[in-house]
Amino acid sequence: MDVLTRLRVVNHISHSRDEVQATKFLANFKARTDGRTPLFTSDKLPAYTKALIDNYSIPEPTPVKRKPGRPRNEPKRIIDPNLRYAQVVKKREGGRIVEVRRQIVFGAEGDIMLQLKLENCGSYINTSYIERDNLTSRHSNSRLVRKTLSHSKKKHFLQRHVDLEDAIYNFVRPHSALRIKIDNPIKKGSQWKERTPAMAVGITNHLWSLEELLSYRLPPPSK
Repeated sequence: MDVLTRLRVVNHISHSRDEVQATKFLANFKARTDGRTPLFTSDKLPAYTKALIDNYSIPEPTPVKRKPGRPRNEPKRIIDPNLRYAQVVKKREGGRIVEVRRQIVFGAEGDIMLQLKLENCGSYINTSYIERDNLTSRHSNSRLVRKTLSHSKKKHFLQRHVDLEDAIYNFVRPHSALRIKIDNPIKKGSQWKERTPAMAVGITNHLWSLEELLSYRLPPPSK
């Protein structure tokens, strides 16, 4: 999720949270963005570090004169110098959080704190926005609620429901944090212009109805 516009960029469903799935997830995210490296924050899932390196780095050029010895199975990778990644590490005891630590994996602390300030994300590293967004998803999509009879028994049904809920969130449902105050309202009492995440990011210029969303025809894939 992009914090500034609240846009849900990509979702990924997987039973395992390993490096293969994390790499695929971030590759899909990178393909939907301009390729630049934003500030990433997450919980302490080890797979994310390797996945970020795989997606935001390039192989080290092969030297003209190779040193003696057995060559590497995989070449060293040069990490994007603009890559910034921080983790929120929570310690639990008896089902309750007793300690929260924050650690920086990639990037300088000053650059990360400046970016948090620019994005209005508070004065410390956090995952609050995505956690709150997960709560919104569970309220809108009963398949995501824990310990319920409405859970999905097949992955493709769950994926379709998640994609639909993301589309409604991005295009149909206005977000209260994105509304803009109108200086000279035409109608009395209408002092705010409601906006969706898709409007905030510039994908569309109006609130979509559910009918418009469901009847929208995707353009054919480019050859």
